[in-house]
Amino acid sequence: MTYRRGTRLLQQLRPLLLKAIGPSKHFLRLLLPKKPVPIALVTPDMLPQPLEGYTGKHFYQPGDTVQFHLKAELPHNHLRLQRSVADQEWEEIAEYVFGVISQKEALNETQEGCHWTIGWQYVLPPTPPNGYYRAVLSNQALEKSAEIHFLVGASSPTSQVVVLAPVSTWLAYNAYGGQSFYRNALGEGEASFLSALRPNTALTYACTHPLQHNLRIEANIFHWFSRHYRADLYPDYYLEQKPEVLQQYQVIVLAYHAEYFSERMYTALRDLVWNQQKSLVALGGNQVYWQVRWHQNFTQLECRKSGSFFQNEAKRGSLWRHTPHPEVQLLGAQFSESGMNTYAPYQVMLPQHWLLAGTGLKAGDMFGEHGLDNLPICGDETDKTTWSSPSHTVVLAKGLNKAQAENLIDRYTEHDPAWNGAGGGEITFTELSAQHAVLNTGSIQSGSGLGTDNVFTKILENFMQRYARTSSGGTTGAETVAAPSGG
Repeated sequence: MTYRRGTRLLQQLRPLLLKAIGPSKHFLRLLLPKKPVPIALVTPDMLPQPLEGYTGKHFYQPGDTVQFHLKAELPHNHLRLQRSVADQEWEEIAEYVFGVISQKEALNETQEGCHWTIGWQYVLPPTPPNGYYRAVLSNQALEKSAEIHFLVGASSPTSQVVVLAPVSTWLAYNAYGGQSFYRNALGEGEASFLSALRPNTALTYACTHPLQHNLRIEANIFHWFSRHYRADLYPDYYLEQKPEVLQQYQVIVLAYHAEYFSERMYTALRDLVWNQQKSLVALGGNQVYWQVRWHQNFTQLECRKSGSFFQNEAKRGSLWRHTPHPEVQLLGAQFSESGMNTYAPYQVMLPQHWLLAGTGLKAGDMFGEHGLDNLPICGDETDKTTWSSPSHTVVLAKGLNKAQAENLIDRYTEHDPAWNGAGGGEITFTELSAQHAVLNTGSIQSGSGLGTDNVFTKILENFMQRYARTSSGGTTGAETVAAPSGG
């Protein structure tokens, strides 16, 4: 998301919110200054709850101890540890029953973390499955449960394919404590630092508005690549922390919405693609957009949207497109605000291209009318080619999105002339050599079509058949050799 939500005078809500929040009045007073200032409206996802928690980090490996920092104001609480095995399907792993756990309130928890004590620990087995895990916290006296999300990946590469989860964006959207990179209920301006060591209220498998991060679509991307190519899973910050690990893969999948990229992350990704000839699937939208810096062992993210200097650096924050290395040069397309919050099918532009082989489509045909959540698969935020796209980048398909949304979820209407593609994301292909290429699906929503829309899935299958160089998932060596060549 690249625009600021409307602001209001939070002071107007002070009496009402103080009355409603009850036991947490002390914390709320930190959010409600006595002097009126123009700051973002306090929403429930910013406020402390009677039952909540977080883990000590977002990514774990076999044998690691997952530390759960829990807070509970009531007795008789239940924690269920689960792993996502398919869309809306969960494997029960462990459970834990606990009573009241008191935690001290931190003054600057949004940026520095909550510093809660450990409430429970779980030791991962020697060979846990890669994937998306969550702990569901519940209490019969409470209407709503809380969730804690984290990833589990391999200790070392086991596949030719790796999926990079956009953990940087997990942090950016989380407004718990009053601040995210989009909203600030603690004062004027924008927050420059965000901590991972706090409950994350932005992550959900039941997304209802743009201020949330849709784990259902993100996890679907990993499930598909895991099922067909035995893909490994790592957080996106591995590009900075352990880029040497990623050198052992043939295809790198940038999943869903990796909007925030540090200089080291982007340098490593460019090196992997351009110099080490790794293929890249940018399966999402608005990726590699804001420059950031990681701190505190990848538990704190810094972003200077105001253009101020990064901490202890002589460099100012900016968009990557305002540097000598704009993202479009790597990805083939880049985000623009036209079409935001609109959802439409794609329309075929280049039916003769080998990536559409086996689809039976002709120019002007549509696909992607229904994705995982029944919305069309080109939407939310979309990427398009520009004058600085590589000269050999081709557009395979373009979304029929209109330029301007009329509500938060604006869905395609057939025969309505407004849906003319002015805001449509583009599926682009950039061949770099006979061995590697870049495929950009041009939409945050596109991952909902993987495994659900036959045409979109076939495009990915065709790409993987040529560039993954793996025999898993029904792609044999003979099939790889026989894959079509040429653009």
